[in-house]
Amino acid sequence: MILAFCITLTVSILSLFLFHIYKRKFSTFYLMLLFLLTSYLCQNTYYKLFSPYERISIADSMWAKISIKLHFGIILPVLLIGIIFLFLSNNTFIKISSIIAWAAFVAASEMFYLSLGVLEQKGEHWYPFIDIAFAFIVVFVTFVIKKYLKRLMMKERLQP
Repeated sequence: MILAFCITLTVSILSLFLFHIYKRKFSTFYLMLLFLLTSYLCQNTYYKLFSPYERISIADSMWAKISIKLHFGIILPVLLIGIIFLFLSNNTFIKISSIIAWAAFVAASEMFYLSLGVLEQKGEHWYPFIDIAFAFIVVFVTFVIKKYLKRLMMKERLQP
């Protein structure tokens, strides 16, 4: 558990350095709003997906709970903002591959946490298709939020 926590903490800290790259295209205020909204979206989507259906649960360890909160609260939202950043590109291949990479990362990270015992499987089988489908839904909802947030900021005469 401590190994998973150390890895998650390191990746969380390193992912926060991506904000320096994102600041090239987005204002600090816009980035902060996007981060808060995507963090809320990621945490609620995946916690709602894990909790009521008893598919996967977080292990009872404090380290496991902190690791999962860092993963869904920092790592995934920062990478989700990275997809928005990559969508500013004109290259369709980059756009499509970034979304596919996001879904693959979500599934691979859950598999990683399952193998380390941070997440516990309640049933006999783990179906990554459900997690991948929800990863695509999260990306879609993020783009809807981004569009609405950008329109709202323009209306308030703020630079997105």
